[in-house]
Amino acid sequence: MLMQQTETILSLDSIERFRSSLLAKGRSENTVKGYTTDLRMFLQDLECETIAQEDFEQTAMNWLTAKRKVLKPKTTGRRLTALKTYARWARWPTNLSEYSPPTPLKGTPHPIPEGIEGVKKMIAQAKKENHAALVALCGLCGLRVAEALAVRASHFDLSRMMLLVHGKGDKEREVPVSTAAWEVLAHPVARSFCHDDALVVGLKDRFARTVITNLADMSGLQRHVSSHDLRATFATAVYDKTLNQRLVQELLGHSSGTTTEVYIGVSQKNLKMGVEL
Repeated sequence: MLMQQTETILSLDSIERFRSSLLAKGRSENTVKGYTTDLRMFLQDLECETIAQEDFEQTAMNWLTAKRKVLKPKTTGRRLTALKTYARWARWPTNLSEYSPPTPLKGTPHPIPEGIEGVKKMIAQAKKENHAALVALCGLCGLRVAEALAVRASHFDLSRMMLLVHGKGDKEREVPVSTAAWEVLAHPVARSFCHDDALVVGLKDRFARTVITNLADMSGLQRHVSSHDLRATFATAVYDKTLNQRLVQELLGHSSGTTTEVYIGVSQKNLKMGVEL
């Protein structure tokens, strides 16, 4: 059994060894990419090639503090986690335990005011099948953008009309494919099958998010729409129909029901029904 090399500095070489170690332990590629990107940014911002073990903790806290006013609390929290994880891996007697990260603002659900009809308007505006498929996967199946971009034809079980989703942290879940969703997905999935199980959507992450926003603008919806709004719209529609939060949690792939609560908006229709006593 190979022993881990003793680390005395943070450097690009040690970050690469850190990356390889995390992947070997089964950490998800997205998580590893996020951690290593933060560590490289740490060196870049300080214009350093290396940071010694004895300087690491204080330097890291100074860097986090200098950036926390211009970054989202969630970003600062992720950077702190990356630094802590590296220190544990390097077996350094420091864990940044005295640093208090900013408290993230409580998330607010932003379902499209037009609901699922708004999602369908966006699909109708799409000039390309893969753009329509992206909206359907997010707005009619509840997938995250990253999950939608990873979908291939082989992930569909057409005998049961279920889709195997590869989610955060390499977790898998199955979601039903509705008739409305399949009407949009059938051709792109067939194309994927005929091209050696290619990606159904086939877009880069940043461009995919731009496509969603642009389609919403073209559809004349009431407000600006971001990619996660489609997932919130799906969650709200399912909850309004079933009043079953646990079901929504399973469909979205959340470990905690508290997280699911953020995604469940309350429709104006249900608000009005609530006061009709």
